[in-house]
Amino acid sequence: MSAPGVCPTEDAIHALLDYLVEPMLPAKSSSRENPPEALLQSVAKQMHAVVLLYNFYHQKQHPHLEFLSFETFCKLAVIIKPALLSHMKLMQSSDDIELENPEKQLSPAEKAIMDACDIATCLEASTDENVEGWPLSKVAVFLVDSKKEHCYLLFSFITQGVWSVIEQDIDSSEWQPETVDVERHVNKKKRVIKKPSKEGLVVDEAKTQQLAYTAVKEATGINQSDLKILESHVVYSLSKEKSAVCFYMIQCTRSATEDVIQVPIRDVANSLQDSLFRKSGRRWSITSKVEYFHILPYAKMALTWFHRYILNCYRY
Repeated sequence: MSAPGVCPTEDAIHALLDYLVEPMLPAKSSSRENPPEALLQSVAKQMHAVVLLYNFYHQKQHPHLEFLSFETFCKLAVIIKPALLSHMKLMQSSDDIELENPEKQLSPAEKAIMDACDIATCLEASTDENVEGWPLSKVAVFLVDSKKEHCYLLFSFITQGVWSVIEQDIDSSEWQPETVDVERHVNKKKRVIKKPSKEGLVVDEAKTQQLAYTAVKEATGINQSDLKILESHVVYSLSKEKSAVCFYMIQCTRSATEDVIQVPIRDVANSLQDSLFRKSGRRWSITSKVEYFHILPYAKMALTWFHRYILNCYRY
């Protein structure tokens, strides 16, 4: 039973599927049809977002709601959107199957749902999303303009219909976190300066900064000489279970002549502080917070910086 003013489980899944998945599904579909591989992968990415938005962000905010297991989520999704059945290999089987090799036994959508459930479970179990000991999987950049009024975001880059910051995947096998004492010993031989982060991970700042600059260059064409790092943090990743992201807030020091930095930071800040769902009459729908889903891991740092910047502006 949902509390008054809180979007119930089925309504929340329905609203998320309507926005993130429905546009990709054909008007008429049969479970006997085999969707093309590109569509299978696209729907899988969208389902990954649906699971995390409900099982981690919505359920965490409202703990009385049910955490949906892999099987429960698949069954509910197919009930709400029957066209999804053609994307659910396991759901089409009439027999109970013991999963021994998910990579082969599950469809891309089912594998994405399972992975997202595992990520949500892992994050829920960690204290304040503590990432200590987790390997780095990517570098992310929240890029702001010279006046700190607008930011550059990518639309539909990771998930269709969702904004994201600039990101660059890294080979985590080369960046395994070690204890500070071990790193200090290694540094004497390699002469590499490494600094322990606040979260306890040892981060090679030279490497992560260069990756951040490269990612910005590839996405916007802006050179490193025109960039200034404002802050850096290590936070949890939504892409892989027990993996971390090195998050940078970077300012473009030159006036932007090209139309690349275009999203008002105030709009992003307002959306991140919103709820995920709103009710109009009897119907629940998503809010703009869902559209900024991929920025949620960095919301606390971005909002703290934004409010501090606004406060300093008023002082002067």
